[in-house]
This record gives sequence, C-alpha cells and structure tokens, in this order.
Amino acid sequence: MSDRKPEVLYHFTSPVGLSAILHAGHIALTESNLNIREGNCGVVWLTSSSEPLNHGLKFDDATSAEHDKTTIRIALPHKEDFKQWDKWSTAKGMDESYKAILIATAGAEAVYKTWYVSESIISVDDILNIENLVTREAFLTQDALKSLPESKPSAVKFNNEIDEYIASQPAKLQILLLNVRMAIRQALPDATEKISWQMPTFWQGRNLIHFAAQKNHLGIYPGAAAMKHFAPRLTEYKTSKGAVQFPYKSFGPEQMALITEIAVWCGKENAKT
Repeated sequence: MSDRKPEVLYHFTSPVGLSAILHAGHIALTESNLNIREGNCGVVWLTSSSEPLNHGLKFDDATSAEHDKTTIRIALPHKEDFKQWDKWSTAKGMDESYKAILIATAGAEAVYKTWYVSESIISVDDILNIENLVTREAFLTQDALKSLPESKPSAVKFNNEIDEYIASQPAKLQILLLNVRMAIRQALPDATEKISWQMPTFWQGRNLIHFAAQKNHLGIYPGAAAMKHFAPRLTEYKTSKGAVQFPYKSFGPEQMALITEIAVWCGKENAKT
C-alpha cells in the first residue's frame, strides 16, 4: 500500500447503526481490539477501501438486514489525526502474533493496511455522503435522519459494549454519559469495561461500579460499602442500599467530581481485598 494518504475514508455500519449515529450527532467509539488498555477507550473504525469485504464485519452475527454492518457506507474526508491501524497498533504495543491472529480471523490479509482509526468521535457534520450498498440509494445527512426509524435502546444490539449502550440513549444524554464514562475510566485506569446487569460496568476481579441512564436521573451503583462510606455526602440525593440517583436537571461539575471520588474509593477498597 502506498504511503500517500487517501483523501476519503469510509465507515461501514448497519441501518440501525446509521440511525443511532444520526440521532447521536456523531459516530461513537467502539472497541479498538488492542490487547492493552493503557488510556485507550476505543476508536472509530475507518478504511480507505470503498468495499466492505474482508474487514471482519460479518463476524457480528447480524440477525437481520437492519443489523448488517456491510450495508451502509459513510464517506468522510481524511484528517491528520486519523491513524493507519497497522502502524498505530504497533505503536500502541500490540503483540505481533496477536495482530496476525486478528488479521487472519477477519480474512483481511489483503486489506488490513487499508484500515484506519480515529481516537475521537466523528461529527455527522464531517460526513461527505451516505450510501446504502444494497439498494444503491444515496442519502443527504439531513434527509437520512428523516427517513430512518428512531433508534431506541431496545433496537440496538449491545454486544457488551458501553459505546453501543451510550449510542442507544437519547441524544441529549449522550455527552453526559460519555463524560461520566471517561471520568470513571480515569479514576479506574486498570479496570475493564463491560456490560453487566444491562448497565455499563467497570470490573477488576469483581464489579466495582455501574452507571445507567434512567428516565429523570443518572444512576450510580457503587455497592453497599461505598454507599455507607459516602452517606454523609449524599443526603440531598435519593439513595438505596447500593445506589444513588443524580437528577439530570441539577447535574454539573459538583456531581461529576463526586462520582469520580466514589470511583477512586471503589478502586482503593478493591485493592485491599
């Protein structure tokens, strides 16, 4: 592959995924496939290839055409902060034998050097065009939003990914959830992210802390011990034995700082056991 940078890159997704992207206003981060987690919270997958073949997209076990990630092609202009995956993954410390297994599993020996990643979400304002590769229908971004069904939590296939959980929530909550997720990740850098009890969860030998979007509040679930420790600080909030509710209407820097403090405490207590 030439070192000449492509002018256009492509992101492939499903009709349901496109609906989530348009309603969120951005292409969200998903798992990077690095076997390390040093400050990495995910990527947007891109490719310089205009065809979706042999990129591992068929390994999502799509149950219907609406979830087939080879269906929708989104064109984006190349940006300097986009990284070629082959060089980026090596720079991040990915084991070469592990990398070879990933490439072989995707059947991507001939195309993996077309893969690119963005470590930041990509705004829909950057989209050049959208095309359904099955129907060959082209969309303008503003028209696609009107023509696709609204993305709701029940319509999204989570696959145990916090990114998909956040993308499935109302657009007005997604920035808040991304910021909460980042604050907890910074507080618990060695924890693993997963979905547990249908909630975003940080795990390190056991579940340390969950968070979840509720109708009128953000739920934080650090467990009974943490709730007992922080009880004097939580008197203005509705609480239960293992959870605290932060109303959206009054959520701000004070609440974010408190969530960070709770997460740090959970990590320190876990280290003692």
